[in-house]
Amino acid sequence: MTTIITGHRGAVGAEPENTLRSFRRAVADGCDEIELDLRVSADGELVIMHDATVDRTTSGSGEVAALTLAELRALDAGLGEHIPTWAETVAAIDIRIQAEVKAEAAVPLLAQSLKADPALAARTLVTSFHPEILLAIRELFPEVETGHIFGRTPEVAEVITRTRAAGATWSLCGLAGLTPDAVAELHAAGLKVTAWPIPDPAALAQATALGVDGITTDNPHLLNPPT
Repeated sequence: MTTIITGHRGAVGAEPENTLRSFRRAVADGCDEIELDLRVSADGELVIMHDATVDRTTSGSGEVAALTLAELRALDAGLGEHIPTWAETVAAIDIRIQAEVKAEAAVPLLAQSLKADPALAARTLVTSFHPEILLAIRELFPEVETGHIFGRTPEVAEVITRTRAAGATWSLCGLAGLTPDAVAELHAAGLKVTAWPIPDPAALAQATALGVDGITTDNPHLLNPPT
C-alpha cells in the first residue's frame, strides 16, 4: 500500500507556512498532497491562513476576517511571501490538497469552487476538527470527500462514531493514539486513516508499520517516501 505523504501547511519546518513558497517546497520534496488552512477576508475572499489573526505569521496585526484582501496581501508572510488566495494556490499546485476549514464562512465559498471545477474537487480532501463544518459542506456539495481531524486520539470506537456522524470517510488521528489493531478496525469500518505528526524518518517507519493510508509532516525534506 502506498502511503500518502502530506506536507503540513506546505513544508512548514523549512519555509514560511501556508505560502506558495512553502507549498512549492513540499511538492519539490516529494509530497503527494499539501495541507492548508482556509479563512475568509473582510471582503469575502477565500484566503490561506491558519490563525484567526495575522499576528503570528505576518508583519501585520489584526483579525483575518476584519482585513480586506488588499490589506492582507500588503503583509509580509515571511521571506517576502504574501498570503495566498485559494484560487491562486490551486492554480499553482497541481497535486492533492487537504483543505482544513478554519472559519465557517469559508464553507459556501469552498463548496462553490469545488462544484465549479470537478478536477479540483477530485483532488481535494476537506477536513476539520468540527463536525458541523464537515456536515455543512457536504450539504452544499454532497460529492465532497471529507476527513475528521482528532487532536488527542480517543478510543477507536469513538473515532468511528464521530467520523461517521460527521459524514466523513477519513479519520486524521494523532500517531500516539494509534495501534495496528485500531487502524485495522478503522479500515474494517470503511474509513481511511491519516497519522500525524510525523516529524522524522523514525516516525514515518512507525506510521507505515501501522498500515495507515496517509501521514502529515512538517518536514517532508527529512522523509524518504515509502515505495
